[in-house]
Amino acid sequence: MDDIDQTLESLKVQIKKEIIDHYFAERVFIEEEIQVLQAEVKEYHEEAARTSRRFLALYQGLGSEAAVARVMQLLSLTEWPFYEEFLGLPPADREKLLQGRARRGFTAWRRFRNLIFDLYEELQQHLQALQEKYRKITIHLELINEDVVKFNSSFDFGLIAAQMEALEGGGEVISGGLLSTEREELSTRMRFKRQKLTEEELPLLPVLPPLERIKGQLSSVLEVCAS
Repeated sequence: MDDIDQTLESLKVQIKKEIIDHYFAERVFIEEEIQVLQAEVKEYHEEAARTSRRFLALYQGLGSEAAVARVMQLLSLTEWPFYEEFLGLPPADREKLLQGRARRGFTAWRRFRNLIFDLYEELQQHLQALQEKYRKITIHLELINEDVVKFNSSFDFGLIAAQMEALEGGGEVISGGLLSTEREELSTRMRFKRQKLTEEELPLLPVLPPLERIKGQLSSVLEVCAS
């Protein structure tokens, strides 16, 4: 083999290496992003699960179904989140929902009102933080799927195999060769699937107005409940 042949051979090896390195670098990047997304979804799901206890505590603080109905109407919530779960709790477990909570106020009415204000504000802020996490996850999901589409169009295995064969002058890319059906099957298996999240994986929880915005209205509703 003369110098020119050696140079051409080295060049072919370098080109193949760059193709393969670029392919795997992009593949690893997407795989890592999918893992990050899965961790974000897991964290969100755990936070969403803790939301139920905050709603249950609010229901217990309100003290009656009639009071719950009035507050849910004020909040324009036709469905009462986790209320069926609340109804299924034994009385002793309901009592524990408010265990250790300070009761501020000199009268029973003020203690009741301040308790509901505290419970509502904690719930509202928790839901607001979850909404922001939900927004970031959906944006991340969209960006990953854009990368998936780009990867699948840029790194078609059949096209890569054809490029490698062309560099080899039509020789076999993989020892033993691949039939067209085998290559097509392998190409399909190596493609990324678009990522999807179900409502169960990423539940969308209601967003509540800040306490300051409804404080007067809520106080009036609570006054009726307490009378």
